[in-house]
Amino acid sequence: MKKAIYALHVFVVVCFLPCMPLGSESLSKYDNHIRCIEREKEALLVFKQGVENEHDHLHSWKETKDCYQWKGVGCDNRSGHTALTHLNLGHNHLNGPIANSFALLTALTNLDLSANQFIGELPKSIYNLSKLQIADFSSNNFTGNLEDLLSGHFALLQELSLNKNQLTGSIPDITLLSSLRELHVNSNQLNGYFLTVFKHHSVLQNLDLSTNHLRGSLPDFTGFSSLWSLNLYNNEISGSLPDFTGCTALQVLQLSKNQLTKWETRSTGLLSSLQELDLSMNSIRSTISEAHLFNLSKLWYIRTSSNSLTFEFSSEWLPPFQLWELSVASCKLGPKFPNWIRNQQHIDHLDISNGQISDNIPIWFGNLSSVMKLLNLSSNKIRGEFSFNFVHVEVIDLSSNYFNGPLPPISAACSKINLSQNKFSGTLVPFTTVEYFSLSFVDISHNQLFGELPDITKDFRLLAFLNLGYNNFSGRIPTSVGLLGSLQTLILRNNKLYGELPSSLRNCSNLGFVDFGFNKISGKIPSWIGKDLPQLYALILKSNRFNGSLPSGICHLLNLHFLDLSINRLSGTIPPCFGNLTAMTQKGTEVGEHHYLTNSSISSNRRDYYVDNVLARWKGQEFEYGRNFAYLKMIDLSTNELTGEIAIGMTRLLDLKGLNLSRNRFSGKIPLEIGQLKLLECLDLSTNEFSGEIPLSMSGLNFLAFLDLSNNNFSGKIPSGTQLQGFSISAYEENAGLCGKPLTSICPGDEPANRIQPSSSKYEVDGDDSEYERCLYISAVLGFSTTFWGIIGTLVLNHRWRHAYFQFLHNLKERFYVDMAVCIARLQMHI
Repeated sequence: MKKAIYALHVFVVVCFLPCMPLGSESLSKYDNHIRCIEREKEALLVFKQGVENEHDHLHSWKETKDCYQWKGVGCDNRSGHTALTHLNLGHNHLNGPIANSFALLTALTNLDLSANQFIGELPKSIYNLSKLQIADFSSNNFTGNLEDLLSGHFALLQELSLNKNQLTGSIPDITLLSSLRELHVNSNQLNGYFLTVFKHHSVLQNLDLSTNHLRGSLPDFTGFSSLWSLNLYNNEISGSLPDFTGCTALQVLQLSKNQLTKWETRSTGLLSSLQELDLSMNSIRSTISEAHLFNLSKLWYIRTSSNSLTFEFSSEWLPPFQLWELSVASCKLGPKFPNWIRNQQHIDHLDISNGQISDNIPIWFGNLSSVMKLLNLSSNKIRGEFSFNFVHVEVIDLSSNYFNGPLPPISAACSKINLSQNKFSGTLVPFTTVEYFSLSFVDISHNQLFGELPDITKDFRLLAFLNLGYNNFSGRIPTSVGLLGSLQTLILRNNKLYGELPSSLRNCSNLGFVDFGFNKISGKIPSWIGKDLPQLYALILKSNRFNGSLPSGICHLLNLHFLDLSINRLSGTIPPCFGNLTAMTQKGTEVGEHHYLTNSSISSNRRDYYVDNVLARWKGQEFEYGRNFAYLKMIDLSTNELTGEIAIGMTRLLDLKGLNLSRNRFSGKIPLEIGQLKLLECLDLSTNEFSGEIPLSMSGLNFLAFLDLSNNNFSGKIPSGTQLQGFSISAYEENAGLCGKPLTSICPGDEPANRIQPSSSKYEVDGDDSEYERCLYISAVLGFSTTFWGIIGTLVLNHRWRHAYFQFLHNLKERFYVDMAVCIARLQMHI
């Protein structure tokens, strides 16, 4: 027992120990023992003596006149006998259904059964607790209908919490609960509608129905004069924002992640006490003016991101509020830079990304920097130099704009930086002169930066993502890169780097994604990659100058699911151990789907993550893969000098989606086991020296959407009756020995069966096949002409026949009309 008895379990011990075996955890077994609680003083003395005799160290109770009180238990003796008024069994491991004997606790005013493992419906006997004022049933597995539970009961109830259960139904008429101040029913399975009588409740202060499945439109809240918090987050509510006239006490309005479509009411501008307004992640398509916000002098938070709102404010308007957070991503603020935020001196979270702003960054913007911690201006068309020194900023995202000039000064407290897809120029040297102890994410790709990559002389111990791709950096990769021990993603794609890979890179043992493509890096692919970079799941060295053979160390990369070594000078054969690449051999091994920070937009108000992006040649074209990259399992060794046969081990990569071995010098036959790659979608073996027949097992590749076997030495018949014949001729051309569809060349023994063969002199035809066919066509034309003009000519020349013919057509039309009229009449009679 010891310390656990001093917690909320103590009530179970002191009240039930004399009546039942110690250690039982289910209140459903307490039917015969709860009666002990309602006994008078003598009964409580028995509990006291029993507990004291068995556990001398229990002294958590104390005597106050005639009432003995334990932790979690409250009593009242004003009526002349001891009655239980407070019962707290929260945060235990109690399970099973609730006992009917709870009805005996008629004096109970406070009941806490939260954070247990109760199941089933609350018993109807609980309705006898007519004095109940505060009840907490949250974090259990209670079921049942909320309307049935609350309709007409608990007249004195003031606070009710049913969070995190399995309750269903609609919202009841809470006007029947005239004393109710707080109602919390979040994270349940409520799936009904708001009742039209859900209004005119002058006492209710806090209503939380978030994370349910509530549908339909919201009723007006015109009578909720005491309501200070309304939380309907994460439901399926549609329609317009309701009327909030009279809700002068409302401080928190949380309606995010629903299906609202309109914001027409201007009653929101009258909510003089409002501090937090969250309408994000809806489908609201409306125009917002000063009237919607004009009297919100206490407003601190505005969140309307992921809507189609248009903010149309006068350029001279100064809002009456001082915001801490403004998150209006994907709302139309432009084309001019929103001048109305110029007086916001306390804002520390500003997100106006994707706001259709096409303007120069104003000079006054630097005045907001004193307390700014998060700044997101991404996905606009903002121009100019960004020279403001945000000394406290922790997250900055200026990506996808037209900023130019040198890189902006960055705070030493910054942890996430995204400056990609702009026109920044200059070198990286100033960027590395500050110690960024907390820096974890850096994306400066798609700019006009140049010069050599500087040595890392400062502490970047937390840096996990570094993208310097698509710039004009030159020189060698510095050996100091080995100091980035936490690095998970390193992208240096499309620069002018040369030299060999530094051996210090092996110290970055957490690397999972490496892209050095489109540079001039040379030397051999180091053998230590497989041993020292065990977390690697994507290795891209495309379009460089690597030479030598493929190191067998790659086979140790059990997480590797994307390998692109194309357009290099690699030679030798494919190591047989390629079949050991576990991530490509079985399903359910997707890695690299997402990480802790988003690559396109960074934010601090939700869990951050980034998504890997890769450019892959797929089905003959270049495609960029982002969120679905984790499911792209592919090997591209094209455009090298590799020789030998396809390693049998590669046919064990059962989850492989794409294989490109084109433009090499591979020879031999395609392994018969290639039919095991049932999920293969793209196969390119073109421009090699393969020979032999196309294996019949390839006909079982039902997902194969792209095939190129051209420019080889294949022979024999293309397997018939399969989808292999559905590809274009270009997939098989330049293979002199191939025949069969879709090629025009006919395989031996497959001559057309309808060719006329002479059987006797009676059916002999002089001349070759072409002469016979010409005669056949002439006969057909003559036969048709004779028949046509014979009938038409007769009708033209013979008046009687012409009259009879047209009379026949007229009668046929009349009969058809009569039959249709009769059918329609019969149908109408049946209807």
